[in-house]
Amino acid sequence: MQHPIQPPGAPPLSVQKEQNRGTISVIIATFFFSLLLILTLSFSTSPASVQPQPDPFLFPTRPTFPNKIPSDPSPPSIAYLISGSSGDSGRILRLLFATYHPKNHYLLHLDSSAPQSDRDRLAVSVQSVPVFRAAQNVDVIGKADFSYSKGSSPISSTLHGASILLKLSKNWDWFINLNAADYPLVTQDDLLHILSYLPKELNFVNHTSYIGWRESKKLKPIIVDPGLYLSEKNPMFYCQSKAGIAQSFQIICREMIEILCSDILP
Repeated sequence: MQHPIQPPGAPPLSVQKEQNRGTISVIIATFFFSLLLILTLSFSTSPASVQPQPDPFLFPTRPTFPNKIPSDPSPPSIAYLISGSSGDSGRILRLLFATYHPKNHYLLHLDSSAPQSDRDRLAVSVQSVPVFRAAQNVDVIGKADFSYSKGSSPISSTLHGASILLKLSKNWDWFINLNAADYPLVTQDDLLHILSYLPKELNFVNHTSYIGWRESKKLKPIIVDPGLYLSEKNPMFYCQSKAGIAQSFQIICREMIEILCSDILP
């Protein structure tokens, strides 16, 4: 078998192949570099993206915050309504100690399912604490309200508690409704420090426009809540007919725990 004769002075075939590979690599690298440069220039010269506008249903009027935050603002005062039922006296006291601050105001409420002896013991326990007795900022509701979780009486009970707090003192800025099963995740010093830098007309409500299963379980049933008009506990009444869903306004669902400013309360 004869090998092809190369002309004198020509490089070997292996060397020629290596040169061809190097040339192809340079061409490919140049192509990708040019493509990357073009993409970079095109993105850098593109107009800025338009910022999404807030939902007018959720933010009808956006408050204007002051340009300069005071360096040493005075801490605000919070009015707490802590509610419970039969056997919740201990948990109410636990929550009271966890959220207590001398600048705040506290109203403790045991509903009518708890015996009067529980309310009496709760009041005695409050008066036995020297700091509570000295500050005079903890009160116990003597005439309890009924509260049915599925009806509207919890809202009535909350408004009643807020009204009592306003009668006891108007020197507070925010209202917080808590249940005996709740427990704070931050200290009162931290909470008051954060709120001291915020406008006192703000409200904090956790809500959603997603109704889902609540439409058939909570919105359409018609419930007669005896806690609104009877002084004794009676079973709730469910009407056979269903209510329609309002179309003239948007329905939202919210949590029972919220922070409301004193200006919107009755």
